[in-house]
This record gives sequence, structure tokens and C-alpha cells, in this order.
Amino acid sequence: MKLAVNENNEIIGFARIGGLPDAVDFDENKAPSDFDYNFKPSFYLFKDGEIVKNPNYVTPEPPVIGPSNLEKQVATLSYQQMIGSQTINALQQQNAQIAYQIMTGGN
Repeated sequence: MKLAVNENNEIIGFARIGGLPDAVDFDENKAPSDFDYNFKPSFYLFKDGEIVKNPNYVTPEPPVIGPSNLEKQVATLSYQQMIGSQTINALQQQNAQIAYQIMTGGN
């Protein structure tokens, strides 16, 4: 097994087949039985040639993802276009009603 270890000796990746750049070779039979199941970057440390749980591990908060400025601008333009289309439709209906009244003599 190949272990990718950062400068804090935290295991940030591993590979059973193939390789990783600057990886440490490790006998996978010596890995904890739940290593694959529990693995998350930095959850384990490579310490004294062994894999141990990182006592300082804190689950990272997921990033807050919202619309970008470009997406906000596109949404604003789309809204303005929709309002413009509704206004045009209302004016066309008014024109049609006025034209109908003129043709029928106001009835």
C-alpha cells in the first residue's frame, strides 16, 4: 500500500494499486481493520511506521456554496426580461382591444 503523507504526518491519501507521488510504502496487513471504512484525509497519522488515529482530527465544515456574482447578474437580467415580456404582452392585448372597439364602433 502507498500512503500520501503531508508535513504534519497526516495521511491524506492512499493507494492499494498503482502509486502516488512521494508516497510512503506500507504493509497493508498492518493497517487498522477499519482503515478503509473510516479513512478521511487527516483522520489518520503515520507515526513511527504505524497508522494511528489522529487525536487532533476535526471534521471539516462543508463550504457554504451560493450563487456567484455572475449567476446573480444572469438571474437579474432574466427577471428583467420576463417583466419586459409581460409588459409587452399586456400592451399588445390593450392594443388589440382598442383596435376591436374601433372596428366595431365601440360596442
